[in-house]
Amino acid sequence: MTSMETYNSDLRVTLAYNLRRLRKVQGLSQEGLADNAGLHRTFVGAVERCERNISLDNIGKLAAALHVSPPVLLSGEPE
Repeated sequence: MTSMETYNSDLRVTLAYNLRRLRKVQGLSQEGLADNAGLHRTFVGAVERCERNISLDNIGKLAAALHVSPPVLLSGEPE
């Protein structure tokens, strides 16, 4: 795996971790988060399992549904 592929993979892992952590802290199910974000439940699950490489628009929707800024979802540092 090239360094760029590793970086992209690391971002998906970071996004998945932060998404799951923030969702659980807020007491939301994947379905609840998906509803709040206007996305499908299976899509949110796939993102949390690092199976999807999602668009900036969907990162924005998920961030808004969690009441955080998009960089929080991509940050490797705890909020």
